[in-house]
Amino acid sequence: MIFRLKKTSIACMVFMMTLTSSVGATFHPGDRGNQILAIQQQLNSMGSTVDADGDYGSQTTEAVRMFQAEHGLDADGIVGSMTYQALMGTDMPDNACTHFVQKDMDSDNSAAGSITADNVVMIVQQALVRNGYAVSVDGVLGTETDAAIRQFQSDHGLEVDGIVGGQTFYALTGQTLPIAPFSYGNTPGFSEGESIVAAADQYLGVPYVYGGNTPNGFDCSGFTKYIFSSIGITLPRTADEQYDIGTPVAYSNLRPGDLLFFNSGYSGISHTGIYVGNHEFVSATSSQGVAVADLDNAYWSSCYVGARRVV
Repeated sequence: MIFRLKKTSIACMVFMMTLTSSVGATFHPGDRGNQILAIQQQLNSMGSTVDADGDYGSQTTEAVRMFQAEHGLDADGIVGSMTYQALMGTDMPDNACTHFVQKDMDSDNSAAGSITADNVVMIVQQALVRNGYAVSVDGVLGTETDAAIRQFQSDHGLEVDGIVGGQTFYALTGQTLPIAPFSYGNTPGFSEGESIVAAADQYLGVPYVYGGNTPNGFDCSGFTKYIFSSIGITLPRTADEQYDIGTPVAYSNLRPGDLLFFNSGYSGISHTGIYVGNHEFVSATSSQGVAVADLDNAYWSSCYVGARRVV
């Protein structure tokens, strides 16, 4: 049984190539050339200890950040016009550096194309791995990748919000982000229903706790409320209240992300879960914690009441 939703992608290998930069107004991590060498030499003359190798890597980024902090500048590790003038004593020149950028290659070693909503999460995960962060390169922006993005942002003086916008994407990859910013719960290429299922996948095995509504322990409605809130949808707290919202959905029309409801011998609705596809659903059960079950199982089919769609 496969539960995790993953966007399919071509098996790829990563190689690095040099391109001429035309960003003009800034020097960024990943830039290389004599201009970076001059910046490094000037940093060393002012007390830093960086390798003067013309390579704007993590060591140079940290030295720039320290210089900026000491001089009351925005400590983002990027040499813009104000930083350049404070450091070099002259106006900012055009950026004539080269820089390394990632390209995806398929198994035939031909270009796989541009960055798209379908491959951008995997590109971010590959970049995180290259930068030393332990994440699975699976195309799913779950809690593991979200934590790594936030740690990368913290380590590089960026706003720690978990959002992969232009600045974070460039710092990671050396490339311009061609799509809208994205984050955990707002994953490009995923429908809202798929994002809900991908979020739920992160908590398989979390124990059942009566009244629980955090990753330390969930009850059934605490789990559904928590998962939906991760993509910005607020549900009522209890299962019977959740049953009163959304649009009723016939069993034959279920799709991932629909809420399922059951009456397991008590008055009214006593259990809820999230449909994941293939006649399976995930819920927080008292016997197994957060787990996937077969909707056609004799027990669950006997107490199934109905479904609601809220996305």
